Amino acid sequence: MKLISRRGSRPGTEAQPKDAQGHDDSGIPDADIRLQGQWTGGSKWATRGATGLLWTLVACGPVGLLMGGVAFLSAQPVASAQTQQVEDTASEQTAVGEFSQRLVVAWLTTPRGEEAALAVFLDASSIQLPEVPWTVTDPATAALARTGPGRWAVTVAATVTPPAAGADPAQAASVRRFFTVPVRYDAGALVAEALPAPVAAPATAEAGRLGYGYSLADQHPASTASAEFLAALLTGTGDVTRYVSPGTQIQAITPAPYAEVRIRKLQVDQDPADLPDEPDNGDQLHELVTAEVRSTAGQAISVQYALTLAAREGRWEVLSMEPAPRLAAEQSAATSSATPSSSSSTPASSSAVPDPTTSPGTSLTS
Repeated sequence: MKLISRRGSRPGTEAQPKDAQGHDDSGIPDADIRLQGQWTGGSKWATRGATGLLWTLVACGPVGLLMGGVAFLSAQPVASAQTQQVEDTASEQTAVGEFSQRLVVAWLTTPRGEEAALAVFLDASSIQLPEVPWTVTDPATAALARTGPGRWAVTVAATVTPPAAGADPAQAASVRRFFTVPVRYDAGALVAEALPAPVAAPATAEAGRLGYGYSLADQHPASTASAEFLAALLTGTGDVTRYVSPGTQIQAITPAPYAEVRIRKLQVDQDPADLPDEPDNGDQLHELVTAEVRSTAGQAISVQYALTLAAREGRWEVLSMEPAPRLAAEQSAATSSATPSSSSSTPASSSAVPDPTTSPGTSLTS
C-alpha cells in the first residue's frame, strides 16, 4: 500500500509524515540513505581531483616551454664565449708569432751600441750585441706552444749568414737556424720574457710506408693516360679535359713551366697482372708517378704526383690529383673492407713486376 501511495503522488503534494522517532516514513532505510550520500560525495571529490590533474597537465606545457627557453637563452652566451675564446687564441698565435720573428731579426742584426732598439721587445738593460751583426733572411714561425694563460713559446726559423771571418768563404755560409722565444700576451700587449734561445732544427720523422707495391710498365694503358695527362698539365701539350673524368676540375698550369715530361717510375696499388685489358666502368687505380720535367733551358728536375684513375668506356681517366700519397695502412684497410673477388683470375699481363723498379720512361714534349 505504501508503494502504491508513493507512485500515486504528484508534484506539489505534501511530504510524507515522519513517525514519532523522527524517521522518514518513506520506506527507505537510513543506512541506504547514508550509503547514497557517501557515493555522491566520493564522486564529487573524484571529479575535483580529475579536473585538478587536467589543469596541471595543461600548465606543464607552457611551463616546460618556458623553462626550455630560459635554458636555451642562458646557454647562448656560453657558446658565444667559447667561440670567442677560440678566435682570441688564434689571434694570440698570429700576434706572438709575428712579434717573435721581429725580435729574432732585430736581435741578430742590431750592432753593439744600439741596444736601446730592443727595448720595444724586452728589458734590454743587460744584453750584449755583436760589433758586426749577422745577416738574416726569410724568418718564419716554425712552432707554437702554449705554456700558460697568455704565455707562449715560439720557435722561429731564419736563414742566418754570419759575418765573414778572414778569407774562408765557408765561414760565411748561410744556414737555417732555429730560435725559441718566450712571449707573454696581455690583452694585445706583447713582451718577451727572455732573449731568443738557439735550438736544434726539428728532427726528421721516419717516412711512412707507401701503399704502392707494384710497378706499371710504360706500355700499359693507365701509364699512357698518366703521361698524356701530365704533358697537358705541365707543358701545354693537349687539352687537360681530354684526360680527366667528367666532373673533375683540373686546370693546366699557364704559362707552361716545362717543355718536356718523362715518366721515370709509375707505382700502383694493384698487381698489374690482376688488371683486365679493358677495365670496367668505375674501376679505380691509385698511382704514384715519378717524372722528370725539363725546362726550355734544358734544366731537369724530378716531380711526383699521386693520382687516382677511374675507368670509363674502356679507358683510364684521371679522377683526382691527391694532396698526399696513400699509405700502406690505408691500402690494407681498403682491401680488408672490399668484397672478396672471385677465385677465377684474369689472365696475367706481361707488364706485372712485383718489385718497383725504374722503367726507361716515356718522353712527351711540347
